[in-house]
Amino acid sequence: MAESTSETPVLDLLADMTANSMAASSLDPETLMLVRIAALVAVDAPLFSYVMNLEVASELDIDPERIRGVLAAVAPIVGTPRVASATGKIVEALAVEMEIAELEELSEEVADEEVDDQVDDQVEDEVEDDEVADDEVEDDEVEDDEVEDDEVEDDEVEDER
Repeated sequence: MAESTSETPVLDLLADMTANSMAASSLDPETLMLVRIAALVAVDAPLFSYVMNLEVASELDIDPERIRGVLAAVAPIVGTPRVASATGKIVEALAVEMEIAELEELSEEVADEEVDDQVDDQVEDEVEDDEVADDEVEDDEVEDDEVEDDEVEDDEVEDER
């Protein structure tokens, strides 16, 4: 078996399997997702499976009413315990999705604040550099004035001689 260079080889494998399944299916993407959710209910899939598939369902704009319809459709076949288990996992998966969205939003805000702080620091550095440059120009002007004063004094001393 070839060694994987990815940091997430299992997730990559699952993504490849899902892509291959979708490519091989004659179902439209929305119907395919609804069938996949029905299969998750039938096998009493773990929470992570619901998180991954509900994310895709959300991207396809499949509304909660359609998912409830799937649960109602499979209930007589898989039984109440599986539907109840699936319902709890779906609720939990949606809560996880909301937390992920909030964390992503918070992460973006923090990144924006860091950029703002960097810009502020850069502006402060430029202002400080300008102030130092202005001070140096003033020092040079004072030195030039002092040199001129010394020259005038030297000229006056020579004139007095």
